Amino acid sequence: MKKRNNILLLLAALFFFIVSFSLAHALNETHLDRSKLPLGCVSCHKNHGTSSTVMLERPKNQLCFKCHGNVKTGAPGEASTDIYSVLLKQSNHPIIQTTQYHYRGESLPERSTTTTRHAACFDCHNPHLLTSSNPLNGAKGYSGRGLQINKAQYEYQVCYKCHSDSANLPSSASDIASKFEAGNAAFHPVETVGKNNNVPSLVASLSTVSIITCSDCHNNDDISGAKGPHGSNYDYILSENYTMDTGAESPYAYELCYKCHRRSSLLNDDSFQAHKKHIVYENASCFACHDAHGTLNYANLINFDTTIVTPNSLGELNYLKVVAGKPRCFLTCHISSQTYEHKITGGLYCINSNCPPGW
Repeated sequence: MKKRNNILLLLAALFFFIVSFSLAHALNETHLDRSKLPLGCVSCHKNHGTSSTVMLERPKNQLCFKCHGNVKTGAPGEASTDIYSVLLKQSNHPIIQTTQYHYRGESLPERSTTTTRHAACFDCHNPHLLTSSNPLNGAKGYSGRGLQINKAQYEYQVCYKCHSDSANLPSSASDIASKFEAGNAAFHPVETVGKNNNVPSLVASLSTVSIITCSDCHNNDDISGAKGPHGSNYDYILSENYTMDTGAESPYAYELCYKCHRRSSLLNDDSFQAHKKHIVYENASCFACHDAHGTLNYANLINFDTTIVTPNSLGELNYLKVVAGKPRCFLTCHISSQTYEHKITGGLYCINSNCPPGW
């Protein structure tokens, strides 16, 4: 009996050690780490607290900036990550302006067209469970297809809470989750690996079985600043420049694309035998032909910019992959000062008075 009791005590001690070690490790990675917040819980909570909050010591649209602010902006910060300044950039999640519309226990996506759209730190972060290595740890998610997820496993599940099928999506926005459907003709590999096995332009760190995240493209443009899609000086909170209008090709013009696709390969026409002709000689943007998220009908992320691409004189507007590197397009394209017509009967025609020599 004594031997059995000793074994039970030993097992209990071992269990206590494991739990204590795990808890200590967990706390050292979160806001509950006393080396980060010496005052512990009262760093954020106090007595009855601020009205309409869970006993927060200041209004919820100010709380996080107590630490994640910047003295120069009037929001004194104590943490090493200055989020407040990033949120003041040209393109941003409107956290400073709209956090007041967030309420505890809300369910996202929104199901009412009359609900005010907002962005709050608490929509993406669980302040008690987040860690330095996983700032989204413990955050709720959404599948983009009707399924609420208590704890998001992937970054895109957090993004889908606001950027999928919300009833109050702005007219200029679309359901991003629908672009990444596995059944689509093409998509960037956010949820699963892509469908194209021939992508010779990929940089060495990527392959056709690689998975990327939303924040690989949507992030702070300052690589030395706070990470994450809080704000950027580029439109759509892009981490690098992406010119969507007609203009001269350069490493800067399509900096975002060249982050993953080697410029030398694209200009050498390794993947498409007319890339250089389109983007260098005719000044067409990548955006003129490609949807960076995904496409329902066409392979190779083809989704024509309808402000410059229209049906041809036969009423055709189509893209056929046919042979790798040699697709066939049937359309009319108004680019630069030229108008080109591709017909199913064959050939490419320049049909106005500003045609380049030889057309």
